[in-house]
Amino acid sequence: MPTEITLRRKQRTLELVFDDGKRFSLPFEYLRVFSPAAENKVARIQGDWLKNKEEVDIERIEPVGNYALQLVFDDGHDTGIYSWDTLYHLGVEKGSNLAKYRAIVQGGSEAGVGDRPLRLLYFATLAQALGRDAEQIEMTRPTFSVTDLLGYLRERDETWNRLLSGPLTVTVNRQFAEPERLLNPGDEVALTPASRR
Repeated sequence: MPTEITLRRKQRTLELVFDDGKRFSLPFEYLRVFSPAAENKVARIQGDWLKNKEEVDIERIEPVGNYALQLVFDDGHDTGIYSWDTLYHLGVEKGSNLAKYRAIVQGGSEAGVGDRPLRLLYFATLAQALGRDAEQIEMTRPTFSVTDLLGYLRERDETWNRLLSGPLTVTVNRQFAEPERLLNPGDEVALTPASRR
């Protein structure tokens, strides 16, 4: 069960903290596209995925008993009942789900998601400590936002956790990136430790 539920309209995300300590930040677009409503499920099975939902907003959230939320979107969709289990799995599977969705709406297929991996670049003391300045990560792994990517890297081992525990400057395709920036297949992500004074 969630212990915290926060609607962040500026970031267009619904943030949830569950009682096992897991924290998820779910974009409005993602929640709309992967709505558990029956008509949405049927459409996804038939390959008729929703498109152009980047600007969708959540108008309000209504509790359903003590087991779910009903999300009311500004495009009129209000039939999705998001159980705690559904929201938890949407959080766990966000990276792979969004990678699949992006590949499909860009004219590809589910099988082609991993064809264009992320390219990671490491700079300054980070590159020195790792003994390398670049690597590639397949998008089939749950590393779809900047936050997801850093979490994935920290979980590799204690060395990675220590190296990435301090402040970092992150750029995506040579543009400064916020933590919730979504990553697309083929993006170039550069990590530079912030200088300490």
